[in-house]
Amino acid sequence: MKYHIDTIPVWDAYHQESECPLCILEHNLEKNYVESFLGASVMESDTRIQVNRSGFCPHHFKLLYDAQNRLGLALMTHTHLKELIGKFERQSKAVLDAAEQKSSSIIDNIFGRNKDFSEALSEFEEWIITQHGQCLICDRISNTMNRYAYTTLYLWDTDSEFKKTFNSSRGFCLNHLALTIKIARETMSSKKQALWLADVIPLQIKFFHNLDHELSLFINKFDYRKKDKPLGSAKDSLPRTLQKLTGKYMD
Repeated sequence: MKYHIDTIPVWDAYHQESECPLCILEHNLEKNYVESFLGASVMESDTRIQVNRSGFCPHHFKLLYDAQNRLGLALMTHTHLKELIGKFERQSKAVLDAAEQKSSSIIDNIFGRNKDFSEALSEFEEWIITQHGQCLICDRISNTMNRYAYTTLYLWDTDSEFKKTFNSSRGFCLNHLALTIKIARETMSSKKQALWLADVIPLQIKFFHNLDHELSLFINKFDYRKKDKPLGSAKDSLPRTLQKLTGKYMD
């Protein structure tokens, strides 16, 4: 068994008890990226250029805000806003020009011959949606998680010790199960894909049923007739079930 920079984080995640080891990796990545963007990287020109261009999604803007480095976040947000204003003015000019042309062409408006305004407005709407959905942290997490998923599949395929560890795990959340299937389809032969599914699907089904049982115990605990019955592992079955379904920790 060989450990190197790509496999160590995956092994570490599998050594922790979790509904999904890839959730652990993603959670750690998100925390590290939030810290890094509010650290020394704030003043790095390459980072600022990328932030100016992409910005962050609402979720990661909130995490950055909650980190309490208001000056660092203000500096990044200010330069991102300046670039956004320039883009917005250029994008909005086309739709305003088309709107002016449409309002002055009454005959074309009545008979529906002037399509420029509708097309320009649709493109403007699409640009706003795309801009709102951009996020530098999301992009970096996605790229690294693709690598972690590949490493998981590589270890499963080549390392007998890891395969034993994998087979004693709880599988994945639905989100990361889909990610591993995507990476398997991109990197494995059809035969190996089939072998992978033959291992992972029974794990998923087994622990779906385990959660189903534990969640039932948790619900029954609210029945006064069963309030004294010990919960055991079922006490945190709700947040674990939600993680299994969504890929998100419920603190």
